[in-house]
Amino acid sequence: MWESWGSNMVVKVKWFYHPEETKLGKRQSDGKNALYQSCHEDENDVQTISHKCQVVGREHYEQMTRSKKYQDRQDLYYLAGTYDPTTGRLVTAEGVPILC
Repeated sequence: MWESWGSNMVVKVKWFYHPEETKLGKRQSDGKNALYQSCHEDENDVQTISHKCQVVGREHYEQMTRSKKYQDRQDLYYLAGTYDPTTGRLVTAEGVPILC
């Protein structure tokens, strides 16, 4: 986070995609709170950020959601893999390519 020349606060963000936002779309194996990390980065005004979320590995996610403390959290997601928005290529968190 830094202050721009125009005195606006700016943040660099890395984009994550919901399965339904990928070229392949939501698959049956994609759980409710799956996200795909991408190499897509942007610099945005801090005021455009609506909220933060937490992205963890799938095992950690499943452990957390078994706890009452995390069961109803709307800001908890698990990393399902990576997505390249320019090619549409999806790779699972285990490194296995997903074919369209």
